Amino acid sequence: MIKILNRGYISVTPKTPFWKEVEKVNQSQIINYKNSEATIYLIEEDFWDDEVILKKHFKNIILSEKRQVDTTGELKLAQISFENIRDYFDISLGNLVIDYEDKPLQITKDDLSD
Repeated sequence: MIKILNRGYISVTPKTPFWKEVEKVNQSQIINYKNSEATIYLIEEDFWDDEVILKKHFKNIILSEKRQVDTTGELKLAQISFENIRDYFDISLGNLVIDYEDKPLQITKDDLSD
């Protein structure tokens, strides 16, 4: 069964400049950033201006992307701002999310949750 969810999304894929910042802190780790996977952030369904929505969520996106790779607690990323976020991430937004799974959505708290 196809279910259309009442959510929009922001798709965020780290680019090479982001991984270069991670490498500065995690030099002992092997960083493979050639085929980075996107993270999908579900957001409100109805929005008209991508930049307004991105501005609303960009700080939380940066924090989430940082938490996914920061094992040392030293990664700051203070240089990433709303004005240059697209230098560090490929970003796309949309308002159609389709769920093909028959089982219900589950919310899981993981080590990235506050």
